[in-house]
Amino acid sequence: MSSSDVVVIGGGLVGLALVCALKDNGLRVSLIEAQPAPDVLIAPADPLEPSAGVSQITAAQYPSARLVSGVSPRVSAINNKSRTFLTRIGGWPQSGKQGTDYTKMAVWDTEGTGSICFTADEIQQEYLGTIVENTAVLSQLYKTASGIENLELNFDTTLETIEKSDTGYLVHLGDGRQVECQLLVGADGGNSRVRTLAGLKSVDWSYHQTAIVTTVAIEKPHSRVARQWFTEQGPLAFLPLENPNYCSIVWSCKDPGQITELSDPAFCQLLTGVVAKEFGAVVACDKRFSFPLTQRHAVMYSAESLVLIGDAAHTIHPLAGQGVNLGFADAQALARVLNQCIIESRSPGELKLLREYENRRKPENLLMAAVMEGFKRLFGTQDPGMRWLRNTGLRLVDSNHMLKNMAAKLASGS
Repeated sequence: MSSSDVVVIGGGLVGLALVCALKDNGLRVSLIEAQPAPDVLIAPADPLEPSAGVSQITAAQYPSARLVSGVSPRVSAINNKSRTFLTRIGGWPQSGKQGTDYTKMAVWDTEGTGSICFTADEIQQEYLGTIVENTAVLSQLYKTASGIENLELNFDTTLETIEKSDTGYLVHLGDGRQVECQLLVGADGGNSRVRTLAGLKSVDWSYHQTAIVTTVAIEKPHSRVARQWFTEQGPLAFLPLENPNYCSIVWSCKDPGQITELSDPAFCQLLTGVVAKEFGAVVACDKRFSFPLTQRHAVMYSAESLVLIGDAAHTIHPLAGQGVNLGFADAQALARVLNQCIIESRSPGELKLLREYENRRKPENLLMAAVMEGFKRLFGTQDPGMRWLRNTGLRLVDSNHMLKNMAAKLASGS
C-alpha cells in the first residue's frame, strides 16, 4: 500500500490543471486516470506563422463536401482568466497549436430580429478569448505534470472503490493497488464515480438536446469572430480556427436524428441556410460527433477528506462555452486553499478548509448555471410573447453600453 497527501481521480483538463497548480507546495500527489496518457505534441523548431488560408473557397474544391481538417472535434473557448491561470502553471500550449484569439462575438435570433455584438476593444482587452483544441491543452498539461517531482501519474488505471479511514481515504484501484490519502479529489467528469461512491447527492436533469460537433470549411473567412445563432433546433455556434476558412461548430439540437442522419452535402446545405449572410456557403465538413446535454449540480462539493471539482461538481449547457472555464476556476481556487494549508500546517482533508473552497466557487457556478438555464429556456420556447421579449432584450442590451460591457466581461472572464 502506498501513501499520498492528495489523490486526484481524473486526468482530464481540470484534474491535470489542479496537479500542475500544486507543483510547488510540497504535497505528495497521485493522479489516477482510466484513459491512456495524452500524446505530447512537439513544438516545431521554427514555429510557423498561422495559416494564411485563402480569402474565399468554393464547393468545387470539395466535390463530396467531406473535409479532413486535422482539427480535433472538441475545442474550448478559453477566457482570459483561464488563459492566465494555464500560462502560470505551465498548461498553455507551446506546440504551435496555441489557438485562435477572437476579438468579437455576435449573436442572432434566427426566429426574430434581435441581435447583439460586442468587441474586445469595448472592455479595453486585446481579445475576448481563445478557441483552442482540448487535445493541445491536455498535451501541455501532461508534459508539465510529467516533470513534477512530487507527483505520481497513473494512466490506464481504474478506480474500483473508496474506503473512509481515520486519516482520510483508502483508494482501491483496478490493478489491485491501494493508495492511502488525506484528501481525495473527484475530477472525474459529469458521471463522477467519486461523487457516487461518496454518496454526495446532485440535482440533475436532461436538456433533451444533443450537441453535434465538427469542423467545417466556409466560403468567406471568419475574421476571428465567434458567432452564435439561436435556431429552431437550438443554439448553433461557429468558433473561429487558425485557418481563416475553418470553424469548429457546436449545434445543440432538440431533434438530432434529423441532422446526424443527413449526408455531408445535405448537412452543409442546412448550415448554409442559417449562416449564409455571414459566411456564404458551408462547403465541407469533418466527421460529426454527438453527445447528450445534461444540467447537473452537486448539492455539496465537499465532505471530510473529499472534494469535487469541474464537471464532477457541476455541468452546464455549452451555449456560452463557460463549462471548462468554471472547471479551471475550481482548480485554481482549490489549489489556493491547499497552498494555504501548507503555510498554516493544516491537513489538506480538513473539512473547514474544503468548505472555504466550496464557499468561493459554488455561488459563481450556481449563478452561471442559472443564467445558462434561463437563456436555454428563453430561446427554446415557441411562445410568441417570449419571442418578442427575447428579441427586445437582445436589442436593448446591444444598444446599452453598460449592459454590453457586462456581457463582454462575462464572456472574457474579466
